[in-house]
Amino acid sequence: MKKVIRAAWEGMRTSAIVFMIYCIILGLRDGREVFANGTGMALSCIAAFAIGAIFGIASLVYGTELPTWLKVLIHMGVGIAAMLAISVAVGWIDLDRGWKACLIFAGIEIAVAFIAWAFDCLSIKNLAKKMNERIANRG
Repeated sequence: MKKVIRAAWEGMRTSAIVFMIYCIILGLRDGREVFANGTGMALSCIAAFAIGAIFGIASLVYGTELPTWLKVLIHMGVGIAAMLAISVAVGWIDLDRGWKACLIFAGIEIAVAFIAWAFDCLSIKNLAKKMNERIANRG
């Protein structure tokens, strides 16, 4: 259970950063109309944390013996499916704008998810490299 909570927290931390950047960009571009009221902002924050927690918990698959391609497919598949469903539920993807607008926004969300994943991979790779160097220097 401790691993699940830690994974969820890590995902929420990443999603909070992405959400903050999203808010800054949209706030500068669209002004007051993006988050029309406090409830809209609160729902968006809850959605961002839920998406992060789901991505984080899904990342536990990397601790299994499955092939790497399947781990990535499970992690990103679960995370992206949840992200898209939650995005529709809170109105980030507005189905009334037509399928083209929905696909564009979904594509942007998916791209951002893979960019965040790539940064996490690089971070973990660098950490492993430093740990290996420290172990090699001790001997």
